[in-house]
Amino acid sequence: MKQNRLSGSELHELGVKWVYKHIKDEFEVLSINIEFEKNPQILARKNDQLHFIVVKTSTYPDLGSLSPSAAEEIIKHADKHKAKILFAHVGVANADTKDEKEMQHPKKGGHYYINYTGLSIQPNIL
Repeated sequence: MKQNRLSGSELHELGVKWVYKHIKDEFEVLSINIEFEKNPQILARKNDQLHFIVVKTSTYPDLGSLSPSAAEEIIKHADKHKAKILFAHVGVANADTKDEKEMQHPKKGGHYYINYTGLSIQPNIL
């Protein structure tokens, strides 16, 4: 039943929404971009400092990661805007099954286990 699985863009959007939900009380969120190839996903301010928050999402058992070229690009972009970069790596598992293999395939409208340990200053690079 592949058609019932979350697409890559739906998985990414789920991760961005999850991170937003967990940072919105700590940061002034200026904008959110859910386009998969665009970085950063969240532009925010805290204590008059601009923050680029890069969200990468993957399926169980992995956490989202950033390619070295994307990391290099976002670092240059942040330097130009005098922004700090924070990374959010999110893992999503299908919570409607106990089968290890099926946990790798979150379903549309299903329940999820989310692995998110907060924001970090180091990217999880491929």
